[in-house]
Amino acid sequence: MEADSKSEKKGEAGYIVDSGKTGEKNKVPYAVLVALAMGMLVYGVAESYGPVSVVGGILPSKYLFLGLSLPYIAGGVGALLAGTLADHIGRKGSFMVTSAMIVTGIAIFVFFSSDLIALIISFILVGMAAIGLETPILSMIVESVPAKIRGKSLVIVQNFGNIGVAVTFIPVLLHFSSFVSKTAISLLFVAPIAAMGISWLYMKETSPWRAVHGVTDIENAWQDQDGTAEPVKAGISLPMRFLILIVIGIAQDVAFLYFAYGVGYSYFTYTIASEIPVLGGLTMVVAGIVFGIFFVDKISRKSFTIFSYGILVGLWALLWGFEAITHSSTGLLLIVLMALLFIPGELTWAARGMLEPELFPTRHRGTYVSLVRFSVWVGAGLVMVLLTYTTLPFIIPATTVMAIFVLSLGMTVLWQVKGFETQSKSLSGLDSSMANKHITGKK
Repeated sequence: MEADSKSEKKGEAGYIVDSGKTGEKNKVPYAVLVALAMGMLVYGVAESYGPVSVVGGILPSKYLFLGLSLPYIAGGVGALLAGTLADHIGRKGSFMVTSAMIVTGIAIFVFFSSDLIALIISFILVGMAAIGLETPILSMIVESVPAKIRGKSLVIVQNFGNIGVAVTFIPVLLHFSSFVSKTAISLLFVAPIAAMGISWLYMKETSPWRAVHGVTDIENAWQDQDGTAEPVKAGISLPMRFLILIVIGIAQDVAFLYFAYGVGYSYFTYTIASEIPVLGGLTMVVAGIVFGIFFVDKISRKSFTIFSYGILVGLWALLWGFEAITHSSTGLLLIVLMALLFIPGELTWAARGMLEPELFPTRHRGTYVSLVRFSVWVGAGLVMVLLTYTTLPFIIPATTVMAIFVLSLGMTVLWQVKGFETQSKSLSGLDSSMANKHITGKK
């Protein structure tokens, strides 16, 4: 980039002052983004270590359905806890508390995994904390990052979760012993501890959160962050926002969980099944980086969302047709098809991960996002129990999954028609809308 078109200099601790082509200065909280990225890395580890415990021989294979469901159902409860904390004690406080819970859960896993009860407690605790961690992370990003790069920041930070998935499964792919697998996971104590340290030193509570709690003025807080960005114009009811986000969220979570763990271990060879999470995680990393850097902040959220769920339906239909014709359980073509599925797996994650914090006002953002995530994780966890508790003829789970994907695509069409655009817009409009309703007495 040409020197005269963009310059960067350090501002206050933990920030970079970015002057773009327009000359407008925006404070980019790089230290905050690093801390949140470390949190998402641990999220990826936590999302994977239930299945890893089965594949690595730490948890008996008959408990696969527990490894694929219990952490996520518990995660829904954790999301409620973290969201409530995020609205009451702040985004930073909630992030610190849930990070500490992850460290505790991993410690139980490392030192007491021979005890089934302790292992289940560990699954529950880490699932609650890691999935709960998403709420303060998403809230912190949208309330700290300038509107023009908000989408890019949301996608790239969340992309570290994919790295966590890949890293966690590498010991399995290399056929390491369960001891080595546990050791590899224990080494990832570094990520939550680093996240806690950086957040303690550099992370400040967001200006919008402090504003709605009477510390500063809300309009000035958003203007200081977003500059002259056009405010969002909320034009759809809260219940409709909840419905759309929950349906597309369940579809995205089922897609990732079933693609990465369920279908492989139920219908393919062990070699293929153990390669899929690593291959999928790396595919998602690449897709997330490419779309995050080059496309996300240039495409409307509506178009991005309908596109990502559209190709999810199309590529699942392709795999379903391939399996119906060949009944294949191994081979290069099958691996290629599975790898392709992780592209919409990443794009749908990016789409919902941007929309969730962008559709709710600051005062209730944590609680509302956590309500969505509670519904999504519990719903996806229950679906995974039904899909993996026993091996069914492939046509049954394939039809079930397709029905969920088609329904989610329908929700994106509804959002395209009825929803409002948030790409590169200031979320101040959500708070202004809520304030006006409060003054006029409208619900």
